[in-house]
Amino acid sequence: MTDLVDSARAWSAVAPAWDAHVDYIDDHSGESTAAMIARLGLRAGDRVLELAAGPGGLAATWSGLVGAAGRVVVSDIAPGMVEVARQRAKSFANVEVAVVDAAAIQFPDGSFDAVASRMGLMFVPDPAVALGEIHRVLAGRGRFGALVWGAIEHNSWMTCVGMAAMAAGIAKGGPPVGPGGMFSLGDPEHLARLATEAGFDDVTVDEHPVTMRSKDIDTHIQHVSSLAGPLADAFRVATPDRLATFHRSATELAAPYCTDDGVSLPGLALLVTGRRP
Repeated sequence: MTDLVDSARAWSAVAPAWDAHVDYIDDHSGESTAAMIARLGLRAGDRVLELAAGPGGLAATWSGLVGAAGRVVVSDIAPGMVEVARQRAKSFANVEVAVVDAAAIQFPDGSFDAVASRMGLMFVPDPAVALGEIHRVLAGRGRFGALVWGAIEHNSWMTCVGMAAMAAGIAKGGPPVGPGGMFSLGDPEHLARLATEAGFDDVTVDEHPVTMRSKDIDTHIQHVSSLAGPLADAFRVATPDRLATFHRSATELAAPYCTDDGVSLPGLALLVTGRRP
């Protein structure tokens, strides 16, 4: 329970930053998000649950796709994110906003025709449990789609900041590849196996390259350090000396990705989809 509370607190703390940088988030995730939505095949009247929705940037999209006869629940584990999402969704009569733990979804069996998650499933300590819950709340032939980050070695946009933070003693522990870590679901075969074992049919995992663009390295560092919940916590309490060491290291690691137009760092997202029988 402590880990759950700490996670919710950390992500609540960065909710204002997510709200402020929603255009930046949509810029790099637009193509992969569109692919996820297309695979869900939503129709008027459908019931949709979005997990780990952050500040609710997709509320308007879901609302329009299912229409007045449909139902949308936009949710997150962090109350701070939910409050931001509530403000964003208040003009849509068919959208509800709720605090939801993906590993213990409070809705009855068969409540939804589609469940989606954009860059949240990998943070669940036991994704098999979350996938089981998603399967449970889907109606028969209901669709599921989730975007997660691919393997750490394909996500230089994050590693140039994360490695520098570890080298400077700001971030503790090793790379976030273990359960609940940012890159914990980066193996496509493992991800497909988890979805299949949860009971989904027609499971697919597709790769979607992304590019993080900023006007300069400092702006990229600011984006990442302010949006990554647990990492943002570490930066808030870091000493000036450690911050200076971090900045030098991050600048050096990101230098190969600098262009005349700014900095463009590569990343890789995975889209997993499936259907309840």
